Amino acid sequence: MKAWKLPVIAGFMASAGVNAMETEGVNLGSGVTLLPSAELTISDNDNIYSQSSSGEEVSSTITRLTPAVGVKADLGATDLMALARFEMGQYSRDDNDDYLDQLFQAGITSELNARNEIAFSVRINQAHDDRGSGTAEGAAALLIEDPDEYDETVFNLKYAYGSEISLFNLVGYAEQYDKKYQNNRFLTSDRDHDRTTAGAKLKVRVSPATHAVLQAYAAEINYDSDSSIYADGTEYRLLAGASWDVTGKTTGEVKLGLADRDFEDDAKDSDSRFSWEASILYSVRSYSLLTLTTAQTNNETNGAGSYIASDYSALGWKHDFSPFISLVLDVSLANDEYVDDPDGRKDETVAYGLTGIYSPVKNIDVKLGYTSTERDSNISGLDYDKHIISLGVELGI
Repeated sequence: MKAWKLPVIAGFMASAGVNAMETEGVNLGSGVTLLPSAELTISDNDNIYSQSSSGEEVSSTITRLTPAVGVKADLGATDLMALARFEMGQYSRDDNDDYLDQLFQAGITSELNARNEIAFSVRINQAHDDRGSGTAEGAAALLIEDPDEYDETVFNLKYAYGSEISLFNLVGYAEQYDKKYQNNRFLTSDRDHDRTTAGAKLKVRVSPATHAVLQAYAAEINYDSDSSIYADGTEYRLLAGASWDVTGKTTGEVKLGLADRDFEDDAKDSDSRFSWEASILYSVRSYSLLTLTTAQTNNETNGAGSYIASDYSALGWKHDFSPFISLVLDVSLANDEYVDDPDGRKDETVAYGLTGIYSPVKNIDVKLGYTSTERDSNISGLDYDKHIISLGVELGI
């Protein structure tokens, strides 16, 4: 019986946002497959800097080109994966907003025997935050010339014990995350930090389709020594729940528990709150799929408060009208509380989108989409409405 599979390689390309189409790639022999792809999108954004006042809203046409190439190798008990992706964005309004994001990933999963499996991955991400969505928000976004640029480096190690029919399945994992900003240092110098996480997830088989789940992890957060915000500390999370897999109908996992954030700075109070994670897929028909994702997370602040306690929920629906035409509808709601902010900042963000997909052949998608985002904040000047119309073509081989 094969070992209980780790999700590191299985979700590798999807997590990177590439090769969403089910293409075969180019067979290079000896179990090695090349997966090249490219996407060109032209969009019209009526509020690129997320401004609250109608007189300050700035619109722009944005052209994005995203080439990528992935390589996967099936070597029997070992799977290898590598990915390089580039995204070039060009703004018609102001070329200071132009960017080049780069993502490099590599991973290996090895089945040691029928019950033991280990996986390792590394990700290097050179990315940016658009002006108005990074460290400078509201009117302050108009005072800087360039978007925030940063580098992220992530090392991830996982070990799984168990099999598909085992009473117990256990996954242990560790992750090292590091984020460094590259520009706008008068705003971003306090935001460089790293995060070390270790945890475990236990699944106990209750029935052929159901497992009880227990998950716990601890994280240590450290800001650079010259950071004035001094948000160093730890986060602990303990969750319990259940997972299920009813073939052809529904799969999901729901966990409830407690999250705690502690700080080394005695002036910052520790904070505990109810936490949860849930992901559910429901197949209405073989051609119609509903997805629900909801979670409570603790995120590092971009300026206000000690950290951001976030509640996020998203509902998606994908319906295939034919082998050539699909429709994707998604709605999301996010509530962000800036813990210990003197002004008590709280944001509520509602977004929805509608995308039509035309696939004349299996390796080409033509997409026409509309998204709308509205943020309501109790801080003056941070509300905004944004509407985006986009047309894109994605090609995979």
